[in-house]
Amino acid sequence: MCSKPMSLETHIAGSDDQLIAGLHFAGRNTASYITSRQNVSFAPQTASNFKPSGSRLMRFSLADHQGWLDGGSVRLVFKLTNMNVTGSLQPIVDSPASLFRRLRIIANGSAVLEDIEEFSRVVELFSTLLPSQRRYNNITETWGGAFIASGLDSPVHPDPIEADTERTVVVHLMSSLLGQGKLLGLSMLPLVLELELGELDDCFAGGDNQWEISRPRLVADVLQVDQALQNSYASHLLSGKSLPINMTGIYSVKSAVPTGSSLYSFPIARGFTRLSTVYLSFWDGTGKFVNSFYSPLVGLTNTTEHDEFEYHLTVGSERYPQFSIDSHQECFYRLRLARQIAQGTDSVSISPHAYRTNKFITALNLEKAPGASSHSGINTRSGSQLTLNLRNTGAATTCHVILVYDQICNISAAGVEVLD
Repeated sequence: MCSKPMSLETHIAGSDDQLIAGLHFAGRNTASYITSRQNVSFAPQTASNFKPSGSRLMRFSLADHQGWLDGGSVRLVFKLTNMNVTGSLQPIVDSPASLFRRLRIIANGSAVLEDIEEFSRVVELFSTLLPSQRRYNNITETWGGAFIASGLDSPVHPDPIEADTERTVVVHLMSSLLGQGKLLGLSMLPLVLELELGELDDCFAGGDNQWEISRPRLVADVLQVDQALQNSYASHLLSGKSLPINMTGIYSVKSAVPTGSSLYSFPIARGFTRLSTVYLSFWDGTGKFVNSFYSPLVGLTNTTEHDEFEYHLTVGSERYPQFSIDSHQECFYRLRLARQIAQGTDSVSISPHAYRTNKFITALNLEKAPGASSHSGINTRSGSQLTLNLRNTGAATTCHVILVYDQICNISAAGVEVLD
């Protein structure tokens, strides 16, 4: 016997009524178990003054604290002094976080939660992919002010630091652990944060810059909870259970592009249980590596580019996508898909001209259910190596790849374990 097709009216009749927001008068939830919230400051363990020609490594210990760290509130604050007595110091990067070439966060003394190489370029790449207004807001918070430079694409640069003067700089560190949204119990997850400075001229115009960082401190909001709640977490761990913190890991790797070769394969040695997104960019050896994203499509027209640059990924015998990406349009479309803005109103702050010249970034999303928080990326640990396959990369000398993957920081009575 055939069932009668369901009508919309039947579906509605079978649904539960719920009060609309305007008729729902329940009170707000309380959080009386939080007893205090304070903005605290952590001094570096290593030194008080830092520069590329001297002390380069900043190390902050967040281990000797019993509170709960609000990772989203963490900022690095310091004085940046222009040591040149005659010329100004002109930053050319969105974020002063790009002064650092490497970021590491270590838990319990040995568990490496984050280790991002080429951190300066990673920061600039993701800043470039923000909408313009968010970039301007970030520059105002970090550098203090900005101006619009002249030129076709009118780039925004932070205000210069005049000769023999200093400026307070506030750095919002790009970190998966600090940005994942959960409070971090520092008694269960003692942390050490390390930052390694890059070179003198990496982030500034010109090639004869002299600068120094002094009086750095890490500032953050730390919450205290009542003893009953604190004891409940301790009992949870002692009973053999764990506290998982979901994170989005970042692995950054670069490779020299062979000269005189039209075909180039870049094998990625590291494997991932769930790899979600791959970002691809190039450098041609001109400009600054930190923020120059050379386009292999520069100088090509829509009618000739199909015979030139193309790329795809392989994992074993599987190919992503099925057909190689071989046009300026699809490179940008794939980037917007990876950023999950292909169907919305959000945008990236890259002009059409810049995308074809010095702001070329493309990406591939490899999730089966993009944006669903469902661990649906691909497995590259099962004996099948991930390889990036490229053709005709123009004058590119360096290929830079950023891999975004699922990661869990698992806290137990035995310590901290990183699952990726």
